[in-house]
Amino acid sequence: MSAVSEKEPVGVADPAQAPEVQAPTPLAEPATTAPAPATDTPPNDDTTNKPAPQQQQEQPLTADSVPTDAKREADLQSAERDKETVEEFQYLLEKSQHLFSGLSDLPEIGSKYWQPHFQRTFEVYTKLWKFQNQHRLLLENPVHYGLKRWEVGEIASKIGQLYYRYYLRTSETNYLHEAFVFYDAIRERNYFRGELSMKNSALMIKKLRYYARFIVVCLQMNSTGMMLQLLEEVKSLVEVYATVFNPVDKMEWALVVKEMALFMQAVCGPVPVDDAGVTLPASYRLVPRRGRVEKEPKFRLQEALVVGNRPTQIKFSELTLDMYYVLQMLEREPSVNPMGAAPSEGAVSAEPSATGISESVRSPDMLESASSAVQEPNADATRSDSTEIKPKEKTEDTDRATRRPNPHKYVLYQPTVSQVLVYLANAFREIGDQGCVLLYLSSDGSRIDSETSHGYIGGIATSRRGQGDSTHDRTTDLLINTVHPADLVPFTRKPLFLIVESSCSSTYSNMPNLFNQPMLALLSPTMYPIHMNSGIYTFFLHSPLVAFCALSQITTMDAIRWAHVDRLFGEFEDCVWEFVSQISDTRVRRFFGDDFLRQIVVRHVVCCVVLGMHREFTRKEHLPQASPELFAQIAEEAELIRKARAIIDECGVAEMYRLEESIGSPAPVTDTGLST
Repeated sequence: MSAVSEKEPVGVADPAQAPEVQAPTPLAEPATTAPAPATDTPPNDDTTNKPAPQQQQEQPLTADSVPTDAKREADLQSAERDKETVEEFQYLLEKSQHLFSGLSDLPEIGSKYWQPHFQRTFEVYTKLWKFQNQHRLLLENPVHYGLKRWEVGEIASKIGQLYYRYYLRTSETNYLHEAFVFYDAIRERNYFRGELSMKNSALMIKKLRYYARFIVVCLQMNSTGMMLQLLEEVKSLVEVYATVFNPVDKMEWALVVKEMALFMQAVCGPVPVDDAGVTLPASYRLVPRRGRVEKEPKFRLQEALVVGNRPTQIKFSELTLDMYYVLQMLEREPSVNPMGAAPSEGAVSAEPSATGISESVRSPDMLESASSAVQEPNADATRSDSTEIKPKEKTEDTDRATRRPNPHKYVLYQPTVSQVLVYLANAFREIGDQGCVLLYLSSDGSRIDSETSHGYIGGIATSRRGQGDSTHDRTTDLLINTVHPADLVPFTRKPLFLIVESSCSSTYSNMPNLFNQPMLALLSPTMYPIHMNSGIYTFFLHSPLVAFCALSQITTMDAIRWAHVDRLFGEFEDCVWEFVSQISDTRVRRFFGDDFLRQIVVRHVVCCVVLGMHREFTRKEHLPQASPELFAQIAEEAELIRKARAIIDECGVAEMYRLEESIGSPAPVTDTGLST
């Protein structure tokens, strides 16, 4: 998901060419001092030029000034220890680089294949970061090694990348926060400075890649303020890079910056601002609500496959808006913020721990939170490159739901049909008896008009990468490069929760449930009368509050009213849940045992109510559907209509909605060619 290649450039300049910068004295540095360089004092020789007699009298020889075998032996031992220290550092550095480069070659599927490699990489970087902290003075001495400041920054950047990659593998937001801690410390201490004075284009590329990765992390954390700061800084860096070095890839970096700016505008633009122009706060991840969290939920969403194939939709790297929204709604809001402030505020200051990772690391799953161990630096002391780490305290009264892991996610941008099926098959292999797989499809529609389709009637289009020039006609190409409803039937042997955002979403209605397992398909409208940068249906699943504001063209609102409207939406969702919880279908009810799936179903109904009341959404194709259709009547309940009207009145957008009319029901489901 990062914007640039994870591999660092090969042609790194000689460290000796970089200016020497003395690192700040660490606050928690062990009380050790690097030994002075060993020098052998030559023995007293009568043939050497002797000083004048009066000088000998002024500086008489003493026992301390006479070289002895013991002193020479001590100097030799000290030099040997220094040499061993440097060799140990070089060994750890080379080993860490070798393990890190191997991360890109690990398979995406099957944790037993990639987790041991991550474990070894974490352990080596733990030793390396601690080792360079303990021996920083010696390593910075040009006589011994000449460690430069940007080299320390590169190690910290690799640790940040390691945390972020592990977050992508596990979907645990704690690791995302740890990546933020290291990236923020690199920026705050300006580790990558000096690229212009050294005329070092390779160092400038490292700095640009670091900024791109940091922006991706801030984007995932909804740190709006920090994102805007970083965007301005990276714009200036790209301009300097193009002017000073005139590289061949300057246009590529300009395109990256443009993608960043457009994506941030698409993410932040729909959120209203207050009277001072400050973006209002909004929660996008799952927050357990009153009365909607079970004490011991057994049925759980374990695996999620997020597929995006909208070439025209705004994207950053390989992440479209729809995909970004789904990733956010499939994660829990962290109960403890390591920065000490809401990520959306942006103004954070955090430092990595002494090792960045717990000294007792045996597995990445056992990592202690580096950020939870951060101590406030002494205001009168010199800025430190390390602070002491303490074990993360665990309280007994922590909500059990907040300790449950997020579902593991596979994120596929413009995949082929074979890739979708392979990852889906692996997801089903990984879940247990009480597990469920969520499949999200966001793509252009692909409908097949054929009398002999045998259930392969169209669906969502996939990529044709790697197939070369096709000799088939257009109908055959569409038939081959489409995920049809019939393709998903084998995966209904286990519980399947399907969400489709496409103009052909209705083709997935009435999929046959041949194996009597829980199955539910939530389908977007097949036509939108209003254009947005993302799918309106997915936007409502992501954040009903922000989607409603975008749909109602609300751009400004005072903070007090915003908080009141947010509370009204919370009451609206609670009211929807009271109706949804009364559904009698036992197979569908099993999905309600999971917090994420329950919230998605509730927001599906909220979307049906709001869109059904909007004056522009007049046709049945404009409303979401479900299969089996259990929520159409719920969306027409008078109590829910009153809740929606209260929100509309509070926001002052009554002219855009039908307040006196009943909302329309979704279109009746038509025969899809698959017999049930």
